[in-house]
Amino acid sequence: MCNENSSLGTILAAFAVGAIAGAGIALLYAPQSGKETRELLAKRTRELKDKVGEKVDDAKEMLAEKKAMIAAAYEAGKQAMNEKKAKDSNPA
Repeated sequence: MCNENSSLGTILAAFAVGAIAGAGIALLYAPQSGKETRELLAKRTRELKDKVGEKVDDAKEMLAEKKAMIAAAYEAGKQAMNEKKAKDSNPA
């Protein structure tokens, strides 16, 4: 589970860095004034930050759901094992 979190974080970080770098390079070659380019770059950076934040929140929510499912399955297995032990130790 820890490797999945680390892997997802690495992928999201790489995507964000690549997107920012690509947007920055594209804007630097755009036929606009420096001020317009900086404003556009700032706007695009905020938009990307919001999108990445949403994706991270979605990933956290998904991981929390999976964790809850695993915990429920673990508890159900634990309960079944205890019931089996009780049944085997107290034959009717």
